[in-house]
Amino acid sequence: MPLSVGDKIGHYEVISLLGQGGMGEVYRARDTKLKREVAVKVLPEAFARDPERMTRFQREAEVLASLNHPNIATIHGVEDRALVMELVEGNSPKGPLPFDEAWKIASQIVAALEYAHEHSIMHRDLKPANIMITPEGVVKLLDFGLAKACSNQREPSASPENSPTLTLGATEVGVILGTAAYMAPEQARGKAVDKRTDIWSFGVVLYELLTGERLFTGEDAAETLAAVIHKQPDLAKVPRQARRLLEECLQKDPKQRLRDIGDAKRLLGVETPVEPAVATTPSQFRLGWLWPGVAALVTVALATLAFVHSREKPPADPERVRFPLLLPDKAAYGQTLSVSPDGRRVVFSATTEGGTRLWVRSLDSLDSRPLAGTENAYGSPFWSYDSRFIVFGLGGKVRKVDASGGPPQTLCDLPGTLRGGFWTRDDRIVFASDNSGLLQVAAAGGAASPVTEYDPASQGYHTYPALLPDERHFVYLRRGVADASGIYLGSLDRKPKEQSLKRLLADASTPAYVPSPGTGNGHILFVREGSLMAQPFDERRLEFAGDAVPIAEQISPQGQYAASSGALVYASGSAGQRHLAWYDRQGKPAGTIWNPGEYNELTLSPDGTQVALVAAPTGSGDIWTYEFVRGASTRVTLTFGVQPIWSPDGSRIMFRSLSSGNGLYVISASGAGNQELLLKTNFPATPKDWSRDGRFLLYEESNPKTRSDLWALPLQGERKPFVFLNSAFDERNGKFSPDGRFVTYLSNESGKDEVYVSSFPSSTGERWSISSGGGYQPRWRRDGKELLYLTADGKLMSVDVTLTPTFKAGPPKVLFQPPIYGGGTVNQTRWDIAPDGQKFIINTVTGEAASSLTVVLNWQAGLKK
Repeated sequence: MPLSVGDKIGHYEVISLLGQGGMGEVYRARDTKLKREVAVKVLPEAFARDPERMTRFQREAEVLASLNHPNIATIHGVEDRALVMELVEGNSPKGPLPFDEAWKIASQIVAALEYAHEHSIMHRDLKPANIMITPEGVVKLLDFGLAKACSNQREPSASPENSPTLTLGATEVGVILGTAAYMAPEQARGKAVDKRTDIWSFGVVLYELLTGERLFTGEDAAETLAAVIHKQPDLAKVPRQARRLLEECLQKDPKQRLRDIGDAKRLLGVETPVEPAVATTPSQFRLGWLWPGVAALVTVALATLAFVHSREKPPADPERVRFPLLLPDKAAYGQTLSVSPDGRRVVFSATTEGGTRLWVRSLDSLDSRPLAGTENAYGSPFWSYDSRFIVFGLGGKVRKVDASGGPPQTLCDLPGTLRGGFWTRDDRIVFASDNSGLLQVAAAGGAASPVTEYDPASQGYHTYPALLPDERHFVYLRRGVADASGIYLGSLDRKPKEQSLKRLLADASTPAYVPSPGTGNGHILFVREGSLMAQPFDERRLEFAGDAVPIAEQISPQGQYAASSGALVYASGSAGQRHLAWYDRQGKPAGTIWNPGEYNELTLSPDGTQVALVAAPTGSGDIWTYEFVRGASTRVTLTFGVQPIWSPDGSRIMFRSLSSGNGLYVISASGAGNQELLLKTNFPATPKDWSRDGRFLLYEESNPKTRSDLWALPLQGERKPFVFLNSAFDERNGKFSPDGRFVTYLSNESGKDEVYVSSFPSSTGERWSISSGGGYQPRWRRDGKELLYLTADGKLMSVDVTLTPTFKAGPPKVLFQPPIYGGGTVNQTRWDIAPDGQKFIINTVTGEAASSLTVVLNWQAGLKK
């Protein structure tokens, strides 16, 4: 019996009837708990009398609710014999449509099916009635797997093209699942089905979108099924560019049919158009609302890009088109970005009130979409060759995520911070870390193996590899040693020790390689003195074929840019400019220190009269000191150094040298004399603290085959280092308590970094959890009465503690939110607290809250002249 307005199912109140069919009625309803509107599909009353079927329905609904994809309508839950779903406003697609418009719809169907198939879930009932297009152009697939979960109807319908699902059971051979006009032959015969059944239905739907006609028809469902089984599809009315795809989708023998729906794009005869963005988070301006000039400019830009992609030969004089890439509302740019190889989307990191994560922006939209599962991602992400997946670093692991959404997958361990990479067509992922040479791992995951040999004493670290079109050679940056830094050419065919040591360029810049279609040559991109340069490169001879020319000016100090053949995106302006600034405990500015510059991690001297920090005022990252009273700065190291740590008496500085091999080094705080090796280590080691009594050093060691662990080095007696904290997780960023009896540190055992405290020197005693929801960069107040740390969204937290007779901690409370460089989530400490505990020195980002990002389409125009 149909429901009436005001009737309730659970806590859902019926508003109106949306539709009805063989699978029951669908109502618009109000969720009285969450105050939102939903769609409620009420199944036929016969279901309630079939306990076996209802059990299966409940079980299958739980599986389907796990699907998380922007092109699949979300299932919120089950109430009695009703399925509660996302309310999707819009209309089902109808043909005939122009090819480009039809493919915009079909490509989103492909993305949804591919995601579901990767999770071993089939739709089983794909038809236009189960496809909805929102007013924004977003495709949503409905009733995923519902036929399997519910239906048990044996009688064929008199309306075959819109017949209810025909079902004789759940999954057994001999069972018919699906709607007659869109069934695959094996489905119509009642044989076993798999994902290729969905691929057949996709082909039938695409045919209908292109022609406006149904491919298989009959007087009733029985005649339609006969046509499906026996009639050969006639594709004469289909546009030529879609025929090969449809031929492979509509093979009656599933063994001859297209095996993976993700291969659909490959079989098209032309480049596919830009996919509409799936926008869930508003940007600063809406298209056609507050900024009509930008909307018009984006429209012109996309028309230009589509015109170039729709021809085999580009126009004789293509014009460059520039427009700003707007960040999400109230977001700070996270200093990393990457353009998809097809030039249609950009991934970048940004920090909002919800923390730091990756965002995807389609260039045909002013909106960006956050990628679920990338919260607190760090380093430089990159794309798969087919622009489907994004590779990123999180929690000491290399991970990949579908750019359209879905849960991330872990690939391998990450020894340090991800510094770019590439994905080959034979499914190898080559990636970089700041604690190793280049590494490679299978796209399906596994153990990583070296591609280049890491020798910090002679080469520095290897980062930002970019693949050449031959799929064998690549360019990458070696950085760390002045006379060896630069851009090099590598080969996947060579062993790590056999890689060439010849520099292509001496510029210590992130390189990129972009082919020039139809020329056999391309351009190597790099940054030189704030200008983005492009230098012609012969892909066959593997050598430069001309001089470098500037293509963009005022690139941000970090040289942040990304490029494909069709699109260039770069960060410019004053973003990234950093000051050393004092703040009081209420978060009020209390003066700046030194000049603006490229500052990184820092630490105050024991007496608080000066600061040691990593700075690059001359273009290289070295350790400097700055005295507050005299306003004098001193360069302490002459080679790349990181993480300065003061000795208890303030006379020396311990650090990690990126140019002298693995180990801990010390040097006079005045810069006089040479650096001395304090401890040689097997793997990259970063100093973290020096106990106040001078008895121990605490350092972090990153083993590429395991994880980051905390080690201690006694400075008395035998001086034999020992592991203080190690486990199956990362232990990082340790700091001694003032009395030396405890260590605060980070561990990602919960899935994200949190702050803990453990006894020292034995870690087998009691342990205390300090943060909840993410904690980073912990420090003790000098009197031992306070522990401070940063949250994922950059808030400075204070925890009252006592150290005697044993450790006790109070609840965390917010002090203020400092404008700290890079946010709180990096594994470098970019702030410190004064000895009196009343003010903080912070590496502060000044000026605009985010960099200015610029998109340039047809950026190679004029470079061939």
